Amino acid sequence: MTRIRGALVAVVLTVLSGTTGCVVASTSSGSGPLIASAPEPQSAPAGGPEASAEEQVARAVFDRVNAEREARGLEPVAWNDALAAVGRDWSAEMADTGEFQHQDIHALVQGDELSGFRAVGENIFSATGPVPAGTIHAGWMRSDGHRANVLNPGWDRLGVGVFCAPDGSVWATQEFGRTAGSERPAVATTTPPAEPITRPDDDGPTC
Repeated sequence: MTRIRGALVAVVLTVLSGTTGCVVASTSSGSGPLIASAPEPQSAPAGGPEASAEEQVARAVFDRVNAEREARGLEPVAWNDALAAVGRDWSAEMADTGEFQHQDIHALVQGDELSGFRAVGENIFSATGPVPAGTIHAGWMRSDGHRANVLNPGWDRLGVGVFCAPDGSVWATQEFGRTAGSERPAVATTTPPAEPITRPDDDGPTC
């Protein structure tokens, strides 16, 4: 029987509270660098049959996020390679250690790896056996805190990193970002309603 887990965290430059299931750390003390240059939108991985299974799943999850946002009148998030690289590295790290936990997002948002971002939110997922992209997405959408990240009007970038482990387990990480100078609304502290879920089906590419 495949066992599924999901968790999330958000780190922003202002204090957040009240988002169900969301672990928040503030970087409003000014100890980290303020980033002046925002990264440009990038193209998501093609996700076609010639792509790796991990890229196919990542692209399918990315598309589902924007389908949900469009259905609720929200601006889409643009793909970001740096966020995706952070997400995939963390998915691989979790698979290697067997520890299902968040990385130090506070350090990431203050460092050089995600230069150009003022805030980052993270959703993580694992399953003991292969599951399609739709299962990953629907699992996040049915969880209040994860859905708050997926449907947060304050994010403007997203990277998805998937790792298909040799033992058959699947590990996935969503890294949401808010770029420096973004004109999006503030990162929300409320939880959007569960319904309607536009892409609830357990379908799509798998490991």
